[in-house]
Amino acid sequence: MNIIKKTVRAVLICAAALFALSLTACGKSEFTMTENTGKRMVISAKNAGKDGFFMVGSLDAEEGDKIAIVSDLSKGEIKVEIIKAEEEQSMDKLPELDGEPTLTGDMKGDMEISGTVPAGSYMLKATCVEKATGTVTIEVQEP
Repeated sequence: MNIIKKTVRAVLICAAALFALSLTACGKSEFTMTENTGKRMVISAKNAGKDGFFMVGSLDAEEGDKIAIVSDLSKGEIKVEIIKAEEEQSMDKLPELDGEPTLTGDMKGDMEISGTVPAGSYMLKATCVEKATGTVTIEVQEP
């Protein structure tokens, strides 16, 4: 009888431990912009789900500036697209959301891409390609 009690107790302890682990594995998911100035944006992902996306504006570049995209992702992949905003914008007309990207990066791990862009305002579209955790920083840099 003593062996049965010990076995049942061991099984219950293992079940409780597995349950606790399963709760932590189902942690909160985040995919958001944590900083957004005219020259710098930071994307933050915490267990961000595949196919999550958002679009925000605006980065402001002067002639000769470059835009750098730097990732610090412990897992997953985030696609970043920098899209030039139309010059004429008004409250009556929505911006073009499917414009051709000026700069694109499929960001994984620790990587950096950059490119010189024409002067103007730019929107950022971020898409979670694979479940991701970490940050991606987008910054306008002077020459």
